Amino acid sequence: MNERLLLGVDTGGTYTDAVLVSADGGVRASAKSLTTRHDLAIGVSNAIGAVVDGVDPASLVLTSVSTTLATNAVVEGHGSPILVITIGFDEQMIERSGIRASFRDVEVVSVDGGHDHHGQERSRLDEAAVAAALAAHGDTVSAVAICGAFAVRNSDHEHRARDLVLASTDLPVTVSSSLSEALDAPRRALTTALNARLLSRIADLVAAVSATLDARGIDTPVMVARGDGSLAVADLVARRPIETVLSGPAASLVGAGVLTGLDDFVLSDIGGTTTDVGRLSGGRPILASDGASVGGWRTMVAAIDVRTTGLGGDSEVRTDRADVSVGPQRRVPVALLGLDRPHIAAALRAAVGDPPSRDVAAAFVISLLDSIPDTVSGVERRVLERLDPHEPVALADVAAGAVERRALQACNDRGLVQLAGFTPSDAAHVLGLQANWDAETAHAAADLLAWYTGLETEEFCRRVWSETVRRSAGTILDVAANLAETDDSLANPVFDAVARAEPRLGLVGAALSLRDPIVAVGGPAAVYYDEVARRLGASLVLADDHAVANAVGAAMGALVARASAEVATDGPGMFRVVSTAGVEPVADPTAAIERARATARRLAETYLEAMSDGLGAVGEPVMHEELERHDAPNSIGDEGLYTARVSVELRARPWAV
Repeated sequence: MNERLLLGVDTGGTYTDAVLVSADGGVRASAKSLTTRHDLAIGVSNAIGAVVDGVDPASLVLTSVSTTLATNAVVEGHGSPILVITIGFDEQMIERSGIRASFRDVEVVSVDGGHDHHGQERSRLDEAAVAAALAAHGDTVSAVAICGAFAVRNSDHEHRARDLVLASTDLPVTVSSSLSEALDAPRRALTTALNARLLSRIADLVAAVSATLDARGIDTPVMVARGDGSLAVADLVARRPIETVLSGPAASLVGAGVLTGLDDFVLSDIGGTTTDVGRLSGGRPILASDGASVGGWRTMVAAIDVRTTGLGGDSEVRTDRADVSVGPQRRVPVALLGLDRPHIAAALRAAVGDPPSRDVAAAFVISLLDSIPDTVSGVERRVLERLDPHEPVALADVAAGAVERRALQACNDRGLVQLAGFTPSDAAHVLGLQANWDAETAHAAADLLAWYTGLETEEFCRRVWSETVRRSAGTILDVAANLAETDDSLANPVFDAVARAEPRLGLVGAALSLRDPIVAVGGPAAVYYDEVARRLGASLVLADDHAVANAVGAAMGALVARASAEVATDGPGMFRVVSTAGVEPVADPTAAIERARATARRLAETYLEAMSDGLGAVGEPVMHEELERHDAPNSIGDEGLYTARVSVELRARPWAV
């Protein structure tokens, strides 16, 4: 019988990776292909084709996908225009959600209705107001998000509003109660809005993978990695794309553990757009206790506890005299543009003698449009009409002033164009640290930008490289030092001095030492992380196949079912076991804990069975159980029990050996 193989795919902002992995995690083949954002199927097909050509399709048992598309879109502020309908919200609740302040292309309409914390109707749903909102905005948005106050206690109004949308439009709809069971309505509304903005991105990716498999006669279940490292059936995730936020770094944690065999480490996953830092402890990813935080937004999505920074090989480089800054916006590297366009280097060389303004130097615009949509503004249309549908155009020739540049940025945010410019990857080509694209084009752009700084070209590029190292080190310190989400380790003068490789403060020398090793993964990892580890006094593990760790993690992911039950007491002999299954009174504290254990296990088994529906046989589940309890001081046994919480996690392979 042929060896049973798993196909893992990871689609990032720059590259799409594919791997063939055996059941023990051994990488049998790997490939990279440029991610083709205008048509994901091209990059996906190229990557998958490179690893499955010549392989018997019958030997493939599972296809799993991880992606940073959702994460990148949130970090960069991209997404489709949507309508958010809030039910029973007051203006303060809408303001707390941050939706209006955060997105330029989101319409928020609040209608009467909603329930109280008991799930009782507080006021009737204003269906006429819902219909009016759809009439006013339905033609200008791509999706609808609906969030009702206390909808997790009673979702009737959300579902009635959803039915009105489906009856009068073809727009996809997200309701908040399907994404989270938490009560915080403003944060639930934000999570729902983000989900609606991302719908087309993950649906397009799932469609691209499915079409590629069909074309090659590969018949396997298709799974998608979620932000907590678990896998779910692709059709379900396509309706809940917000769950793929942090999918890439979660898959990296799983993949890094497989590739290194380590159970405890700090992971840094550097890609083209973001750097994601998290931890594996005892072989299991550490999860965020209150939901994924990405791009400054705290969502209600179960995900790994990770610090995501807009820093990668393709981050925008900006100059100010001799200073350089990196990120958070992504740019297509000029070295990549120059691969099959030698005239780009020639244009950059010519610009050195007659340099444009600093803001537009070495910058280009790439059209992603077949035709200009009717929904663009007048200024946006004027900018888009200056583009060549087949060739990059110098930004200086597209947007003449601040108003047009803002319009161009809005077009970039909506995926109508891509902006190209000088990046850390270009600097690495000049320094000889990277050689996969066109070094001549990178050098020409570096000469032009170095002119503004007064530095020699090589010194300018070394500053770009060093700043990327500094910020990478800072992100690791944020996580390793357990800093709060709002804190920045580089604001600490000692940490910053170490990260800069200038560890002297007056007469004081500073040095740090990380307890756990750094495992670095991602395409650019080898360019920066030897130096990152040296500055931080850490050991570095750069595993074989580290550049495709995300795809390995996707292939080796598991179905994960979590459930919990709580024990509460109202006094001696009065205990309650509380779970999503209901409330059960129990007279004895020991019996109450055992009942909570049994309830949590039963619920987890039920969830796992639902996840496995349609997959056929799955692997034998492995259970992890935790008991958190609070007792009266000096009590004996269970007699002083106040409260307890039993948490159960079941992990199973989505295929049987």
